[in-house]
Amino acid sequence: MMDVKLKQQASAITELTFDLLRCCEAKEKMFAKDHGLKVAEFRCLRIVEAGKSYSVQELATSMHLSPSRLTRIIDGLFAEKLVDRVQSIEDRRFAKISLTNKGQTLVGKLKEEYADLHGEMLKDISVEDRDRIYQGISLMQGLVSTWLVKNA
Repeated sequence: MMDVKLKQQASAITELTFDLLRCCEAKEKMFAKDHGLKVAEFRCLRIVEAGKSYSVQELATSMHLSPSRLTRIIDGLFAEKLVDRVQSIEDRRFAKISLTNKGQTLVGKLKEEYADLHGEMLKDISVEDRDRIYQGISLMQGLVSTWLVKNA
């Protein structure tokens, strides 16, 4: 059973993380719209790294989507020439997805703009507070990742 202080902290963290998620989703929506992307396409591009190729299943698992839903997202990115799709010779149901040069340029630009946005948000607070924010978010991300692995 949780002690009173732990229960209060867990409740407060619940509210903060829900609100942070809501804010981050709004930020993603703005970024996607500014670049002519759907939010799901934007999220997919954030995952794909230059010089690597991914199966649809790998990306679907990473994005917590069904392969059929991800295929529709990939279709949109392919139509915009942001990703390449290479069908497997052995089994045409399988394909490897990778960024095109245009996609790599866009992903680099998105990462830079996202970092600039966070820099803008952080610029008026002290270095110590920025360090505390980074440490807290890093700790929370580690806790959630560990929990997901244990409970997957």
